[in-house]
Amino acid sequence: MKYPIVPLTKFGLFRAKTYAVLKRPYLVMALVSYLIVTLLVIIYLNKAPSFTSDMEMVLPGTGSSNSVSLDNVGQVVSQTNTPFSGGGFNPRVNYKEMLSSRGVRARAAKKLQLSLEDLGDPRIKLTEQTSIISLEMSANGQELAQAKTLALYESLQDELNNLRADEVLRRDQSIEQVLDRYRERMNITRNAIVDFQQRSIVVSTDQMDQLVRTLSGVKEKHLYVKAEAKQLQEYIYQLSDELGVSPKLAGQAFALQSDVEFRAYITELKESITQLTEYSSRWGVNHPKVKAQQKRLNFTRISINERSNQMYGVNSTEIFNSLNLDLNPKRSELFADLIDAYAKQKGQESMLEDLGRSALHLADQLKIYSREIVELERLQREFNMAEAIFTSAAARLEASKSDVFASYPVLQMLTTPSYPMKQSSPKNIIAFISAITGFIFITLGLIILSQRNKLIQIILKKEETTSDNS
Repeated sequence: MKYPIVPLTKFGLFRAKTYAVLKRPYLVMALVSYLIVTLLVIIYLNKAPSFTSDMEMVLPGTGSSNSVSLDNVGQVVSQTNTPFSGGGFNPRVNYKEMLSSRGVRARAAKKLQLSLEDLGDPRIKLTEQTSIISLEMSANGQELAQAKTLALYESLQDELNNLRADEVLRRDQSIEQVLDRYRERMNITRNAIVDFQQRSIVVSTDQMDQLVRTLSGVKEKHLYVKAEAKQLQEYIYQLSDELGVSPKLAGQAFALQSDVEFRAYITELKESITQLTEYSSRWGVNHPKVKAQQKRLNFTRISINERSNQMYGVNSTEIFNSLNLDLNPKRSELFADLIDAYAKQKGQESMLEDLGRSALHLADQLKIYSREIVELERLQREFNMAEAIFTSAAARLEASKSDVFASYPVLQMLTTPSYPMKQSSPKNIIAFISAITGFIFITLGLIILSQRNKLIQIILKKEETTSDNS
């Protein structure tokens, strides 16, 4: 049976050409793949230009240590460890997570008046075996990329400052509670000392020291005065023995010599003796003038005896008749020395009695002080301990306030955010390499796929040959 030949319509011609092409499916797949790669490259090249700004931050690798010595209190040591001293702790990882956190990014976006989506995500890189943190931010503009990087860095610093301030505040609150207990204990011990001082005669340990020094001084002076008194006693005894008169008689003799009436009688006695001697040598003892002078002399002697008896008693006449000091000035000086030494001896004896009484009084007072000073020292030790603990805790509090980088080490800007001179994407070289690479892989894949039967037969023949040989 034969069919007539019918001319093809336009639709039939299109369908015939399509069938002819589909007889080569690998060629169709290659063309479609090439078209997809080309579209992707075109889309990439038509994307809005993007600029990337980068910067580096560094964490110092050394710690610090401070020591403060307080007189009569103790020592306060403040030490900041290096941030990398702990094997299981690396602050760079913490800071990397903080840079990617929503709070830090939101603060940076607020500074730039952008949304979180417009700000984008930072690219952070930690360089191994260093303390450097690299940060990159991308934007559609050069200045905006630089501003994003700087804003993110400043936002991280603000967050660190807030965390440090919160840590110091919480630490201060906890230490203040401890200080309140220490302060209360110190006030109790201080009040105990005040109460004891109000009901005792000892108010400080200095009183005990002063009393001991005073008692020691009194005893030392007592020994010194006693030695001087002994020396004066020997001097008085020797001088009295040489003069043949006691200090009392020497003093009475000086008193008579200073009496006006007695001195007048002495003067009269001297004149009578002189006249009597002269008249006797001239006229003899029986001459009337000689007898008159003899009566005058006897009357004067009687007057002297009566005056001396009137002043110092009946038995003083014979003693004072031998103490004519006017006739011997040296003897008068010795009498004066004797009287002066005797007076000094009496003064030192009186001083010895006073010093003895003072020493006894101070010794009794020392016994009382010794009993009370033990209790006062015990209370003072308790107060000193409470005060030392309180002062040390307060000093640690002040020292900890300066140690704000213990938990969150200081972060420094190693390089400022760069100003991008060239766009980071899209790049023509990347598009060209991507297209060529895509074409090559698509072509090789389709060739391998189209020749898979031949390849399988070759592999099977090799396996059969290998099995026959074995």
